[in-house]
Amino acid sequence: MSGGKQDAAQIKAEELKEEHNLTETQGQHLMRIQMLSNEIIESHAIEITADSAVSVSSTNDYLKVVESEGNVSFRRLSHRKQRVAMVCQLKQLSSDKLGQIPHPHLDDFDYLRDPQQLAHDFKHNPEGLVGAAYCFKCSDGYTRIIVIKRVLYRAEGIIDQASVVVEVECVCTESDCQWRRDRQVMKISFSSRSRPPEDALIREARSKAESTGDLWALDHLPQIIDSITITYDGSTVQGRLKAHLKEKYEERVMRVTILEKLHPLSELEDPRDFAQVFYDVLQIHQWLYECAGILHRDLSIGNVMFRQKDGKIYGVLNDFDLSSRVQDMSNGSASDQRTGTRPFMSIDLLNPNWEGGHLYRHDIESLFYIMLCLACRYRRPNVPTPEPRAYSAWFRGTDQQVFDNKNSFLTDPHAKAPPIQPYFAGFKPWLERIYTKLHSGYKRRPTYSSGVSSQPGIQSAYDEDDEDPNFDWNTLNKRASYITMRSIMSSFEGKSLKTRWASWNQDN
Repeated sequence: MSGGKQDAAQIKAEELKEEHNLTETQGQHLMRIQMLSNEIIESHAIEITADSAVSVSSTNDYLKVVESEGNVSFRRLSHRKQRVAMVCQLKQLSSDKLGQIPHPHLDDFDYLRDPQQLAHDFKHNPEGLVGAAYCFKCSDGYTRIIVIKRVLYRAEGIIDQASVVVEVECVCTESDCQWRRDRQVMKISFSSRSRPPEDALIREARSKAESTGDLWALDHLPQIIDSITITYDGSTVQGRLKAHLKEKYEERVMRVTILEKLHPLSELEDPRDFAQVFYDVLQIHQWLYECAGILHRDLSIGNVMFRQKDGKIYGVLNDFDLSSRVQDMSNGSASDQRTGTRPFMSIDLLNPNWEGGHLYRHDIESLFYIMLCLACRYRRPNVPTPEPRAYSAWFRGTDQQVFDNKNSFLTDPHAKAPPIQPYFAGFKPWLERIYTKLHSGYKRRPTYSSGVSSQPGIQSAYDEDDEDPNFDWNTLNKRASYITMRSIMSSFEGKSLKTRWASWNQDN
């Protein structure tokens, strides 16, 4: 999450720099009328960009930015009238067609229709959402009013799922409402219609755990309280874009998911608790892949969390927005989009030449980067190291720059040793051994073949002199396998950690 926020801030800074260098006809003294704000959650934005000479209109639904064809010149009276007419028509649109998500609880006050009363200073401040209320009819039949109490995360990319994650409180008046006892987490995202919903994958996994007797897994999975899916018909902006762009436009839906509140890594204090959480996440990741048939595909420092139960800590793998069913990936029906959070993505997935799909070892590599960044970029929980912080290039570079940097880090025999902080010194044996495995695996790979797939038993291109023509790309010849990671992570500072899944498959 933090990587995405830093990336967005850098992009904004670069855009502002470019704007200062524009000539007058290109947009000097640029004025932007933009409906995407921090105080309102929107499904799309309608934007008018204008200067003293020309005007361009565009629509952004987080999947595509569609601009008007050609520039409208303000020097022509007919064009000026056309623009005024367009603005007048926009005012006639309902709030949801202007982009405001359905079901806001506004007490008959429409922010988009009376923007002068909207406390908006156009500064970056996601906390402006705090206090906003939304009204939803839930699956149990209750109509609930949810008030946002805290913003946990808000995606800032122009092309993104536009996920918003907030801590909420139910203020409905039903005396027997189960939601009023504790705060929950609400996630609103605008996902591809074809992608499996996060709540469906989590429910599948929890059902599998219950039906197979693997009840331990429930402690390491998120708990869905409720979920709502809102589709867009042909009368909406999304529907019209689909009709106009056809197969070039990927349909999206709005998903609202209410989940149990979990704890972030920053709330841990004992390094051994960190170690147990990471080991728990490795175990549940393996169980999901081998038993539930789900590959997570987006391990990041924000998606590794924990819950407390009877005074004990259990690591939880959270956020299944980008997860896929293994079967769908095998038959090619899953999205080809490379997924992950850039600072924690594997070298392969950052490499534009990689054609082998998303393998489970890519998530293992992500787990290594999570532990590495925690141990090297923080003096202790919530206390960052002084600038320049280790591996900062991974958080602000482009895909190619991060790939080049990570590739050098993992394959250069003269790479500097990680600056592990004293508080996290217990992780040094883990990180050194995992680094050695990944370094060796990447160095020993045969020449990459365009025929590589994510299927077991793949054959890669190799020379006759290669030592291993049957190199296992799925696990870097078992160097990045579950069994290898378990052998490293099952103990910490000489003492065994709790193994939750005793009957795991030791062949992987």
